[in-house]
Amino acid sequence: MLGTEIELMDGEEMILASNPHWFYFWKQVAAAVGILGLLLILWTLDDGTLGDVIGWVTLVAFIVLLLDTIFEFVQWKTNRFAITNQRVAYQSGILRRRGVSIPLNRINNVNFEQSFVARLLNNGVVTIESAGETGDSVFENIPDPERVRGLIFAQVEADEQADSDRDAAALAKAMQQHMPATGPGGGAEKSAQERLAALDELRAQGLVNDDEYAAKRQQILDEI
Repeated sequence: MLGTEIELMDGEEMILASNPHWFYFWKQVAAAVGILGLLLILWTLDDGTLGDVIGWVTLVAFIVLLLDTIFEFVQWKTNRFAITNQRVAYQSGILRRRGVSIPLNRINNVNFEQSFVARLLNNGVVTIESAGETGDSVFENIPDPERVRGLIFAQVEADEQADSDRDAAALAKAMQQHMPATGPGGGAEKSAQERLAALDELRAQGLVNDDEYAAKRQQILDEI
């Protein structure tokens, strides 16, 4: 309906997708209680001018509430918060669309906030601190915000591990391509010297960073 689902990119997996908490409709609920109060007053009054006025006011209020509820329901359906294995995403709006996409590797911290009433309703505000010009992103009416915070941290950790695994695989491939294997009769000391020299060359070419260089150098020295 009206593009309510967040489109996934190639290789992206949906971890969590939700609409805002039902507390989103608290104004409509309060208005409905007010209309019920008018009906009770109307029921206790005798027929007369005052009763007619309250009756018309109640009817108009009910029509306005019905139209507003329909509009807000459509808005609610188009508000979508999602966590994937690559980003945190949010989109909203009917005719004028608005969207936010925060890559996991740019997330610095995630906080959530709940008032006493929000805790009873399991509703809250999630704030994501990320690197970049946009600064903090605040998302309101998030169901079970503590669980959402945990899911985001879990995906950030998984993303960091995946990056580490990719870097390790790339380093191993570069070492294979640039470092000569130990030949017959080539002693361990000579092999280590050749590997250290090749490692220095990889670093000079920018194929490994300082941390990777230090870790691999120590590994070679430990093998001597």
